[in-house]
Amino acid sequence: MPKHPKPVLMTQRDPAFYPTIGPFLASRAVHKALGGVPWDDATKTWIVLRTADGTVLGFCGVNQLARRTDLESLYTVPGHEEAAGQLVRTAVKEFGHDRDLHATVRHEIAHHHEAAGFHEVKTTANFSTLVRPATIRT
Repeated sequence: MPKHPKPVLMTQRDPAFYPTIGPFLASRAVHKALGGVPWDDATKTWIVLRTADGTVLGFCGVNQLARRTDLESLYTVPGHEEAAGQLVRTAVKEFGHDRDLHATVRHEIAHHHEAAGFHEVKTTANFSTLVRPATIRT
């Protein structure tokens, strides 16, 4: 992984959002890797991991809904799979304090979530459902 890739938070209202994430949202290869389409919901905050020159290494969305917060659409560019750990850690740092974080991910990447304190609560043939208890700020 390039030195010191920087996580950037953005929403669909940010002018740079669609130029940065749009090509990935429309990519069939990304849909296949995720096991579904990454939707650009207005309730999502996206964490985008970029190098100093702006190259995207990966991203994920945090969807803050009325009753739960979901970590969704975790994708890393081929050859940069280790970026997944930094994306999950950033999501926990930014969003893991007030409510539990929920994620449903392919088995192959569940270990990144487990390393950040998520616990598996359900499994299917292709996916693991995980929850990380909130770390309440004092």
